[in-house]
Amino acid sequence: MAFAEDLSVFFSDFAADASFAVGGVQKTARVIFDRPSADPFGMQVDAEAPRCQGPSDVLAGLQRDDAITVDGKPFEVVRADADGTGVTTLMLRAL
Repeated sequence: MAFAEDLSVFFSDFAADASFAVGGVQKTARVIFDRPSADPFGMQVDAEAPRCQGPSDVLAGLQRDDAITVDGKPFEVVRADADGTGVTTLMLRAL
């Protein structure tokens, strides 16, 4: 039985805008963006890569090295992991 809930509430208030192309079709999505940083130290921490989470039905088709812009910043997809609940996590690499 497939998980069928409306997840849009999770990607509204605290989400960032993402834009990308899949199969030549331009798409947009609201995603939860996590970019680890050490602001008090004035540098980015390399312990974790930036990542975002969004609805699997919209992010479907994104693959390694695909370009994506999140919150106005360019990234490449390192890995796309769908969790089976309708949410996909994208591990990103800054450009």
